[in-house]
Amino acid sequence: MKLKLIPLRKSVIVGDKLPIQAIFNFEEETDLFWSGIRLLTSPPCNKNLQITKQEIFSKGLFEPGEYIREKAITIKNNVVPTIEKRNLDYRIELLLRKPNPVNPDEDILVKREEGIKIKPKKTDTKKKPSPLSFSISGLNVSLSKDVFKPGETIKINYSSNGLREIEFRLLQEANLICHCEQYGKNCQQVEKLPPAIAGDAKTKSNTEEGYLLLKVPDVAEPSHNYLWEPSEKEHWGIKYGDYSKWSLLVIGRKIAGKEPIKFDLPITISSEIVEEEEAEADLFSGTPSEAPTVFEGMSSKFKKEIQIISIDLISGIDSETKHYKIVIKNNSNEDLKGASIKLTGLQEGLFETAPYLYGFNKWSSGKEHEIKYETKQGITALVANIEDNSQKKIRLQTPIN
Repeated sequence: MKLKLIPLRKSVIVGDKLPIQAIFNFEEETDLFWSGIRLLTSPPCNKNLQITKQEIFSKGLFEPGEYIREKAITIKNNVVPTIEKRNLDYRIELLLRKPNPVNPDEDILVKREEGIKIKPKKTDTKKKPSPLSFSISGLNVSLSKDVFKPGETIKINYSSNGLREIEFRLLQEANLICHCEQYGKNCQQVEKLPPAIAGDAKTKSNTEEGYLLLKVPDVAEPSHNYLWEPSEKEHWGIKYGDYSKWSLLVIGRKIAGKEPIKFDLPITISSEIVEEEEAEADLFSGTPSEAPTVFEGMSSKFKKEIQIISIDLISGIDSETKHYKIVIKNNSNEDLKGASIKLTGLQEGLFETAPYLYGFNKWSSGKEHEIKYETKQGITALVANIEDNSQKKIRLQTPIN
């Protein structure tokens, strides 16, 4: 068995879809429990934290051959972007589970991983700059605005009485946020970091009135406060995120040598706008090379080319498990390569029963396949979801007489 995982983008913006291509080569008839893709990250106290997942194949039986599937995994708006400075990164994992012929109590897991970068979402709403001023013990400080960009120079106006020195420090406080099952709110694996000094300016010659200039570093990390929480009940209590806060520490040292005056002025370092790469922008625009039907919609033409000939109940009416025999035919003029037929039952038109899937390396034109489906629930219709290596997909729903 050979698996190959190909992300169709090197990066993805929060709120967008990440398309991938998964290639399965089965060298022999293969029984599967499940296969899909997962978005994973590694908090300090957890090796694998699953952010989201997308199914490719459900439980089923596959002929030997190659099966190619293109899927998209949605990066929800609450997902934290990649923070390289603090090793907050992501990877896509292609996972396959199948029975273990030696030990039935342990499944065989086959995995493939690829790193992926998640970028902040481009937004039109930004914090509006406002003037900022503060006074204490005769020291007055004011700024014309409180939002700055990396590389910009901050002009700090001041006036004071009885001070021998005034100092301004540009401070950044940044760290991971990790609430985990092992440690609760305060993860012991996340070290509490003191604010880092990103710039410093002071004056001794004129402390009565004037201004000082303090440059924001060109590589300053934008202000942010990201936090992800899972929606699954079994993961409640887990939180994972990252923050970056900026402030100006003002220090006024008195002539008499008493305790200095100290206070913080919070400021914001604005985010750079994240532009999508031109090569990636038209992925879902419907161009011939990137057909949107890979991820949504069905081909009506393809639907006419596949026909369910018959559905017969082959077990007793009073039997606990109902066994159905389905005959399905390829009426098209083309052979379907890497075709899969996923069967589910429909209860009173509302609920679907557990699926079972058949994979065919080659479904020849005009050929009928006889497949089976079993369920313990009473069903009124049978649903067949069909895909192939060309990413055609249809859904057939047939009532059961």
